[in-house]
Amino acid sequence: MMESATHQQTTTMARVLSTTGKNLHKLVGIDLGTGRLRIWSNQDDEIIDEATCLAVESYSGKVVAVGDEALAMRGRVGEQIEVVLPVSHGEIARIDHTRALLRVLLQRIFRRIWFWKPTMMITLPVGSSVATRDVTAELLYSLGAREVLTISQPLAAAIGAGVPIADASGSFVVQLGSGVVEAAITSLGSIIDSESIRWGGDRLDQRLQLAVRDRYLLEISLETARRLKHQVGTLILESDKEMVVSGHDLGATALKEVVVTGSSLEPVMSQEISRFERSVRNLLSRIPPELTTDVIDKGILLSGGLAQLDSLDEYLINRLAVPASVVDEPEQTAIKGVVTALENIEEFKRSLGYATTRYNPV
Repeated sequence: MMESATHQQTTTMARVLSTTGKNLHKLVGIDLGTGRLRIWSNQDDEIIDEATCLAVESYSGKVVAVGDEALAMRGRVGEQIEVVLPVSHGEIARIDHTRALLRVLLQRIFRRIWFWKPTMMITLPVGSSVATRDVTAELLYSLGAREVLTISQPLAAAIGAGVPIADASGSFVVQLGSGVVEAAITSLGSIIDSESIRWGGDRLDQRLQLAVRDRYLLEISLETARRLKHQVGTLILESDKEMVVSGHDLGATALKEVVVTGSSLEPVMSQEISRFERSVRNLLSRIPPELTTDVIDKGILLSGGLAQLDSLDEYLINRLAVPASVVDEPEQTAIKGVVTALENIEEFKRSLGYATTRYNPV
């Protein structure tokens, strides 16, 4: 019932915006992830979903490709082209390249970039420093923002999963990204407590790459390791999943194909997942008594791309003895939360979390 009411409210608000103020008050939402960048605007109500990546000419710095097109160049171009991943562990590592990437993608929405002046909301890890938030805000103002709001990724994910912004009951959400995993307790539009680890899908890719090297004597690319993670990676020891992969035979210095089984990857998968399981367990032990019943009733909400790992919810239920479930379209949950917050901006501004999200132009 809660999700239905929230969806109805959001839909109604979106219709009002699209018919009355679409060209008067422009809104832009950004989910800035280590691996994926998602941008929404009320100008077209579509979500741009691209890799957080750009390719530039090494000698001139000119941008030659962005997003998925740039990522596809990784390992396939010479030294004259540099493929850049400007976000690390959920935070901006290379500000000029991040600005260039955002500028190109925003220009797909706004053709005349100097005249739009939108309110912009961007996700950041809940553990981000004040300096990081300030740098991010300054970056968005330099791109033409009229007002900048930041929102923590777990809070955005909770809202995107259907938790009303002003809901006084507690929710427990785990946002599993490619660069950072964060668990958070939310209530009244704010983070009550949280745990963060600088670990995510990228580290798991690297560990799977090493596991294939050690077990099969095969050198595979990170992209192949990523496909293994999603197609045969599992937390079930008896899994019969398998996948044919190709790479360099370390024994013969030649190319070869091998069949990689899910059961052979399970030990690495379980070892890595246990890292954030401990953080979740720590946070569960700190739930305020007033919110315990709420959290147990709703269970742990799993969002982010890494939430799609095979049997992750069952693994956590068995280990933590608390209900857990993967939200619908987990990789899109955070940007959906940003959209809902922007479309209900006045309600969001009345929430407890708003005080730490607003930035004035510098």
